[in-house]
Amino acid sequence: MKNSIYILAFCSFSLCAQYKVKIKREDNRFLFFQLSSKTDTIIKNKNDLFLIKLPDSLRSNIQIFLSNGQFIKSENDSIFQLKSIPGMKYSHTKSDSIFNTLLEGNCLPSKTITIEFNNIATQEIFMRNNFIVK
Repeated sequence: MKNSIYILAFCSFSLCAQYKVKIKREDNRFLFFQLSSKTDTIIKNKNDLFLIKLPDSLRSNIQIFLSNGQFIKSENDSIFQLKSIPGMKYSHTKSDSIFNTLLEGNCLPSKTITIEFNNIATQEIFMRNNFIVK
């Protein structure tokens, strides 16, 4: 009899208890923009900081190519300084929290920095932008 009362009490508490399940939703937004005034002209230490946020699901599939420039990592994990390096090509990838930079070769020296975001899996350019350096 005692056992059945304990079982009945346990079942009633189990039915009345509310379980909260929190599911962390991944932020799948890809963000790339200047932190200061949005312009196509880059002035050193004035508007050369960019926010680049890659979602976890795309990190291994995105490669950034730059002609006549390079991204330099700052203290913040998502903020990078765009540095003019005429005549050089660089590529950047971000796997986990490591920001990899590779020298891809040379190009024609110019005051225009070209940035391309490529999908490695499909070999397609999904975003391209040009910036003029002063």
